[in-house]
Amino acid sequence: MLRIPSKEQLPLRLIVIAISAGFFFCLIWRAGPSRLWKSLSELGWGIILVLALAGVSHLARTWGWRLTLGDDQHKISFSSLVGLRLGAEAAGQLGILGQTLGDSVRVSRMSAEIPVASGLASVTLDRGLYVVTGIVTTIAGILAALPLLALSHALRLYASLFAFTLIAFLMLALLAVRKRWPVLSWSARIISRVPGLKNWMEKRYLLVQSVETALFDFHHKTPGAFWASFSLNLVAQCLAVSEVCLILWLMGVKMGFFSALVIEALTKLVNVLGNFNPGNIGTYEGGTMLIGKMFGLSSATGLALGLSRRVRSFFWAAVGVICFLLLTRSRKPRGSKILTSTTATVATAPRARANSSSNRSPGNEIVFAIFLAEGESPGSQFSASLSRVGTLPILLRTIFAAQKAGATRIMVVADPTTKRKVQRALFFTGRLPESVEWIEVAAGASHSQRLLLIVNEAPSERLILIDGNRTYHPSFLRKAAEWNHERSALALASDDELAGIFSLPVEMIRDFAERCPTQAGTLKELHASLTEMHSVVSMPVAENQWQPVNTPEDCEAAERKLDRWLVKPTDGFYARLNRRISIPISRQLIKLPITANMVSIFTLCVGIASAAFFGYGGYWSTLLGAFLCLFASIMDGCDGEVARLKLLESDFGCWLETICDYAFYLFLLVGMTIGRWRSSGTRAYLVYGGLLLFGALASFLATGWERRRLAAGRPEQLLKIWQGHAESRPSNPFLYFGRHTEFIVRRCFFPYALLVFALFNLMSVAFVLSVIGANLVWPIALYSSLAFARPKRQVVNSAGFSQNAEPPREYAAGLL
Repeated sequence: MLRIPSKEQLPLRLIVIAISAGFFFCLIWRAGPSRLWKSLSELGWGIILVLALAGVSHLARTWGWRLTLGDDQHKISFSSLVGLRLGAEAAGQLGILGQTLGDSVRVSRMSAEIPVASGLASVTLDRGLYVVTGIVTTIAGILAALPLLALSHALRLYASLFAFTLIAFLMLALLAVRKRWPVLSWSARIISRVPGLKNWMEKRYLLVQSVETALFDFHHKTPGAFWASFSLNLVAQCLAVSEVCLILWLMGVKMGFFSALVIEALTKLVNVLGNFNPGNIGTYEGGTMLIGKMFGLSSATGLALGLSRRVRSFFWAAVGVICFLLLTRSRKPRGSKILTSTTATVATAPRARANSSSNRSPGNEIVFAIFLAEGESPGSQFSASLSRVGTLPILLRTIFAAQKAGATRIMVVADPTTKRKVQRALFFTGRLPESVEWIEVAAGASHSQRLLLIVNEAPSERLILIDGNRTYHPSFLRKAAEWNHERSALALASDDELAGIFSLPVEMIRDFAERCPTQAGTLKELHASLTEMHSVVSMPVAENQWQPVNTPEDCEAAERKLDRWLVKPTDGFYARLNRRISIPISRQLIKLPITANMVSIFTLCVGIASAAFFGYGGYWSTLLGAFLCLFASIMDGCDGEVARLKLLESDFGCWLETICDYAFYLFLLVGMTIGRWRSSGTRAYLVYGGLLLFGALASFLATGWERRRLAAGRPEQLLKIWQGHAESRPSNPFLYFGRHTEFIVRRCFFPYALLVFALFNLMSVAFVLSVIGANLVWPIALYSSLAFARPKRQVVNSAGFSQNAEPPREYAAGLL
């Protein structure tokens, strides 16, 4: 445990703080208060960008920390982790003692939800990975300093030796991890030999071993999570370098990325020395001034750089204190129960859905049965159901699609050989839902016998039958689930070829099994026999929305169709143009341990960089900002594409993407305002910028309200729903204007327009048009929300007719 300093140590600490404060004021006097204030005032509203960049860095580090929790990461919310991190960083402002205290607080606050050993291991990993990436940054900065700075021969030699020493340390640490050297256990045994520490260490030795095992297992058993966490910490280091560039650019100093890398590397060395100074007061600012001198910066500019970064630290430290107080206030016994209950619900969501049958009548259950073809022997070279499309086996894609369609029970039916092979392969993907039930049938059993077995296992009124050796557009399974006609079955087909999805009443299955127990060896024979005896509706579907997979060539065809499924029906010309670039990028991203949420955060970082270049002003900076804005727009499609390719869609991902989109717009508009003001020196642009931000915020709120009123439960369908309502009222001039100009405010069009205006140096025109456009969106959204409020109407299924009415004649070929 952490020991409070004794009374004898307190005067010494107060003396050190007083000396540091005196040194700090001496630095201000030497730099010149007036010159220092002038340098700081040049930052202006750009300090918001600095704060935002640091916020993104905190989010990236929190995400990396969350990955170190492994299976326990869902037991504590992401927002709580952010609060704990910011609280620990606030304590870290007091130096190395504060860092230790902050990490101890993180472990203790997580102990109510996860084991202490897991929490301690995750905090140790988080701190260790950040230190390692900091060493990597320092090495890169020192090596970059050798050609950039005019150093003496002796300094070059010492710098090289220091860099190679750090490299050797990293290599030794990597070797220790790979070889699982028990460094912590060795150290604990050595400490236990020290008189007075033996009993203390013996009580904690098992905990040390547990933490050490967790550290090694994180690297060896989950390498994807390990490198993803390492990458996120490295991103945070790169954002710190970008922060140096941003601050100096805002102060009118042109500094390249490699020069900023050298400054950040040397600053880290100053921070190491300043850890022994409470708060690092004076040493940090003095070190920054000396580093600035090496690059020809004035004392005022170097000190302003240090103070601006100090302000950023204080801001997020204040946020951390607030978060810590809120977490402390909310940490009550009933809060732990609520969190535990929520965790259980998240962890067992598929099982809960499957076990909910006790609370629902059989008629409300949706049972999906996936039939696997026979003959997939262990030695076969090609297995259709295990063929990967979009990096996932097609059977797993079908299971996830069934879950999304609202399945209460999912059954996979196969012969013993196929069952063992497929079940084992899906288990090792780590994504097989526990709720999936495996039904073993004898080899050669007819489809009628299989169906009867399933009906006896799952009491319900309707069964969805799926061919497990095909890929389907997710809408197919929703269509089958929405079908609820009591006297007929549904079969999806393209012309005369069956798609392989059926919706069958249970009574029809029982009757068919009794009359034809040994018939229907294939789905085609099953359909033919059912059509002769019962009513079967054939619903026509597009052939490009499904694909049988029997050969490797079929897999390639399925991949091409999957790419086309990523294009949304509401995508306009510019969105489809972006898809030509984003889909190939997404195809490469899914091969890496990268999630859609990581892509969203990276896209926001690109957007913030774009805003920084816009804020800097000037033709070339604005043009570069416009290109980055376009690149962010292209990457904005990648997060959704990665989620759909990996079938990782989630409510949190949708929320995160929306927040990142809104933040992107706000940063971009602030950057445009600052850039126009810096370029022209006219304060009127600040007034216009205020109107622009007001219009943007009002549009966000109005659009959110409109989405809630018009597309509740289907937020992604808002544009399609709005267009349908607007087209139904062609005589309304307000809606006519909105319908023919809505493409202008889309994120896909806006970057292209900005690029054209920046290319021809017409950003003032673009800025004024943005002000007008932002203040036209929210009135149209409010009017639409009030005018398009949906009345209650009869539920209509995807085939276009009421569930309780007779199907139309064009779909009822099997009824005649």
